[in-house]
Amino acid sequence: MRTRAKQRLREFRAPGETAAEQRAWDVVRSAYLEREPARGRTGIRARFALAPILAVLGAGLLLSPAGATVAKLITKALGVRHAAPMLSSLPSPGRVLLSGPGGTWTAAADGSTRHLGAWPQASWSPHALFVAVWTGDRLAAVDPHGNVRWAIARPRISDATWFSPSGYRVAYLSSGSVRVIAGDGTGDHLLARDVASVAPAWRPGHPYQLAYVTDRGSVVVRDGDTGQALFSTAPGSRPRQLLWSSDGSRLVVIGAHLVRTYAAGGRPRAWLSLPRGESATDAALSPDGDTLALVLDQRQVVVASTTSDAPRIRQLLPGAGLRDVSWSPDGRWLLVSWPAANQWVFLRVTGSPHMTAVSRIAQQFSNGGSRRSFPQLEGWCCTAQGSGG
Repeated sequence: MRTRAKQRLREFRAPGETAAEQRAWDVVRSAYLEREPARGRTGIRARFALAPILAVLGAGLLLSPAGATVAKLITKALGVRHAAPMLSSLPSPGRVLLSGPGGTWTAAADGSTRHLGAWPQASWSPHALFVAVWTGDRLAAVDPHGNVRWAIARPRISDATWFSPSGYRVAYLSSGSVRVIAGDGTGDHLLARDVASVAPAWRPGHPYQLAYVTDRGSVVVRDGDTGQALFSTAPGSRPRQLLWSSDGSRLVVIGAHLVRTYAAGGRPRAWLSLPRGESATDAALSPDGDTLALVLDQRQVVVASTTSDAPRIRQLLPGAGLRDVSWSPDGRWLLVSWPAANQWVFLRVTGSPHMTAVSRIAQQFSNGGSRRSFPQLEGWCCTAQGSGG
């Protein structure tokens, strides 16, 4: 009886099913995040009670051979089987920055963690020597111990980002405008008005060229000091994310249903149409700039080449309620946050496929508060070295 019921659920399709699935998932995910992970046999029964719903949510996903191998490790309910109960190490050198209602934290390769303060948002400086943190109307730079080095007050601050590789400039959004400040907290000035709520992106190694999105949907690249416009795209579908390759030769523009790649001078080079009905909810570019990782509708993680004229999508991880992706500094691993399962998942993307996972992420980065919220990934950065930021 139970087997036949599951089979009918897998085969059933109805008009408007995708929208209904998303609404159902929102309810399930919210309920899951409000509860403490259950222990013992009761917890196991509770997790498998979600299986019929998640079977519907996951139906229709096409797995590549590598994806099929990884999928064997995914439970029929929620999360990765045999996940470690606590973070004890990272599979690759570097440090992960994360933030949220529990504040800003770092997690080192040896598994040690540090709370940098109650800041709900943050971003790395290029060499991980400093962190830009902000909340409401205050932007600050703190060191790896959380000590404030400088701070300014501006209305509705968000999306601060450092120039690479020196860290000598920080761009941020404030009340519908983009502003630029020196890495030592001086020289704050307005760069452009009528800007969309999309994080600006510095062109690496080219002082000080900054890409941002206007409220009409154009992508503009402008000199962050002089204000000179270097190029812009036509208004259109509103981009969600801007990503430069590490050498500054390509700008990858993530839209809801289309990914475009531009040469540094603004000439279109390639584009990738996402599968019908799928939209990008998060993206990360590999350190060499050749591979793009995407979270599609919070239900799967895929990768695609940014150098091919006809890039193909390869699925790495299926699962309902996925959220953020971040590459390891050496480009060998991809870190995926899975709030609905309260897990981090590490996927090896070079060599033979491999996956490892860690559970109880919300509890480890809650700072002892009564309400635990799953943190946002803010980047997996280099070990502290060199000069500048």
